[in-house]
Amino acid sequence: MRAACPEWTDVRGERRRLRGPAVSTVRAVGNDSRTIAFSLLGPLTASVGEEPVAIEGRRQRVVLALLVLARGRAVPADVLARAVWGEHPPVSARTHLALCVRALRRAFRAAGHPGPLITTAHPGYRLHTDGVGVDAQDFEALVDAACEAAGRSDREETAALCRRALALWKGPALEDAGGRVAGPDARHLEERRRTACEVLLAIGRRQAEDGYFEEAEDSLRDAAAAADAMAEPCLAAEAHLALARLCGTLYRTAEARRHLWSATCAFRVAGLATGEARAEAEALRLTERPTAALGPLGLIPRQSKR
Repeated sequence: MRAACPEWTDVRGERRRLRGPAVSTVRAVGNDSRTIAFSLLGPLTASVGEEPVAIEGRRQRVVLALLVLARGRAVPADVLARAVWGEHPPVSARTHLALCVRALRRAFRAAGHPGPLITTAHPGYRLHTDGVGVDAQDFEALVDAACEAAGRSDREETAALCRRALALWKGPALEDAGGRVAGPDARHLEERRRTACEVLLAIGRRQAEDGYFEEAEDSLRDAAAAADAMAEPCLAAEAHLALARLCGTLYRTAEARRHLWSATCAFRVAGLATGEARAEAEALRLTERPTAALGPLGLIPRQSKR
């Protein structure tokens, strides 16, 4: 029986639950047998082996992104047309879609893929998934694996998997995929991204409380970087505030002040006066903390698990 995934309190004070596996397993991540790789976590890119695929123009990017999202299912031509032209596509939309698919096939052949990657399939087109890797699916698999690790109370493994998942992102999800059609997929991925960041932040705080200072710093720094990349000021502020407390505990005063400044600015952007007050209180504690000429001799960091 799979262990239940734990709950935690997010930065808005709401109870959250890390969802269980839904798509694939982490064993698929990094499989060298894949010959085609797609990136959807940011600008759309594709490669055949080490050779990048030249995808030209918005239409090709939108069509290809939706075909990749379908995971081997046929995408109706009218869905593709709405993604490219909106609710009122031109009469010649199907002809232009056929030309777009033909150009994509040429681009993949030029990059070294000889097989039929995109085929006509009623009522539209289908992308064959054999030997294909997609970073969005890898991300889902890593978050699923993090949930399983959390269910086993394996804090270090959960943090490592969350860091790997967050490192896959290069920009907003499905940046080239046509918002009206791909919006739900993008929102789902962004929500799981935020969840992974919140879990990493919670683990970092717990590691700091338990005396695992080095591991805590790694977790909190990665959580802060991910929150900054997502433009989530409240989440970023909490991560920087936790880092400030950790640095203060370790008598790294200058670094603690830098994180407090980052936290204060982020709380201000988020419009959270209570957050600013918490940062000010932490700054006061930092000022009142006695300095130690020889460093924090009373603080002995716990040993990492081997």
